[in-house]
Amino acid sequence: MVSDIKKLFDYLPECNDKSKQGSINRLLVSKLKPTQNSVGYDEIFKKRKKIKKMKDKTEKLKDYLIQRAIPIIIGNNSNYYLIDHHHLAYTIWQELGDLSLPVEVIKNWSMIEGYSFWKAMCKNNWLYPFSGDGAGPLPPKKLKNHIKDLENDIFRSLSWVIRNKYGYVKSPQNAIFAEFKWGNFYRSRIIFNKQIKDQLDINNLTLQQVKKDDKENYKELIDLAMYLATSEEARDLPGYRGV
Repeated sequence: MVSDIKKLFDYLPECNDKSKQGSINRLLVSKLKPTQNSVGYDEIFKKRKKIKKMKDKTEKLKDYLIQRAIPIIIGNNSNYYLIDHHHLAYTIWQELGDLSLPVEVIKNWSMIEGYSFWKAMCKNNWLYPFSGDGAGPLPPKKLKNHIKDLENDIFRSLSWVIRNKYGYVKSPQNAIFAEFKWGNFYRSRIIFNKQIKDQLDINNLTLQQVKKDDKENYKELIDLAMYLATSEEARDLPGYRGV
């Protein structure tokens, strides 16, 4: 079965520095360079459960992944930078290892390097150079080199939960780093009892732990986050729904 999974996308051409813009190719997860430094581990937990259920159903897994081809930019010494689906790539690495995934070439900037490359990435809002605790912006050299090294950001997890509860709306018009923007909004307004009680580093804390430790506090936090999502303070955030 493992060998079947490894060959799922052998019918796609292997991505290289000559791959054309708009083409769908295949690329090993290990070759994907992050354009952000963190993910929400709670969302990863959910995705891992989903992928686990599809491990032995190769056709279902194949359909799931081909519909979520990872958008990439080729450039800066012919590296491959994913500009979305970091959570999916991280999950695949955790559950299936170094699998070849479908990728869509958004731009082939293989001839652009260094400062010019990063400037173009920033101009297109394809870069989120902040750490898991919200520090930054950091210089591009501080970006993680591998998907497996992405840090946890509990506030990114919180914003994901609130989005799923329709506290705000994510759409193609506001999709770029919307959850991080909401996460930073919550970062300056919410503190977790477990973080205070157990003196935990915020980067090591997950909502799953918070809920397990104190369900009542977890519910209070979610209620507060939902209330804040409709407040005037959140008006300028992407996908704001109002009262």
